[in-house]
Amino acid sequence: MTSVPATTTAEEQFVASLPIIERIVSAIARRHLLSAGDAEEFGAWAKAKLIEGDYAVFRKFGGRSALSTYLVVVLRNLYRDYQNSLWGRWRPSAAAKRVGPLAVRLEQLLVRDGMPLREASYIVCAAHSEVTEKELARLAASLPRNHPVAEVSLETAELSPSLASPTSVDSSLDETPRIEAVLHDVIEQLPAEDAVILRMRFWSNLSVADIARSLRLDQKSLYRRLERIAEHLRQALSARGIDRATVAEAFGSELSW
Repeated sequence: MTSVPATTTAEEQFVASLPIIERIVSAIARRHLLSAGDAEEFGAWAKAKLIEGDYAVFRKFGGRSALSTYLVVVLRNLYRDYQNSLWGRWRPSAAAKRVGPLAVRLEQLLVRDGMPLREASYIVCAAHSEVTEKELARLAASLPRNHPVAEVSLETAELSPSLASPTSVDSSLDETPRIEAVLHDVIEQLPAEDAVILRMRFWSNLSVADIARSLRLDQKSLYRRLERIAEHLRQALSARGIDRATVAEAFGSELSW
């Protein structure tokens, strides 16, 4: 059992425990199949919580167990709070929880994030090479589906905040259905990995470093690849009479491609 000198302050305990905290956070991230970026965000959030209330978590530690054991329990509970803060009212289904973290992660991508199965499968496979796309397709089919997961297209995710406003009378909105159809067609023709990269970079605004870590790609090569994907998208849209300004005007935001 870890003993703490009576003169040790809560702040000193926190600082001394940082290596243990990092290991526990990494273990939680692996268990729940978090991407590198998500794991980093959870770690920062958890540390902020441990500091709250003048290091209240450490001041409450009574020494009845090892400090590392105490922190495992605390951080597991904090992860549940973190999920609730991110996901709001969304909860993994009972079926997904029975299967385990892999099913929960897949359901999260499909249901919470509205990602097509092809791209969700790629992200899961990137983190767990032992799992095949066919296995994930069967797993997805076994999960409750209260909306058309497979039909949720890449281009509709968080692209059109202005479209919900009934007061918008911009004539460019008349073009929105056509632009959506063209984007859908262009993206469907991309390799699965390119489609995932496109979504992560241009629609989710993730950094190149975060994408490289999440998909286990070389960061320098990824910059060049992103340029090629963006150029392909520009050319494909231009060939159909759609330029970047038209897309940005229709969707109410300037896309970074």
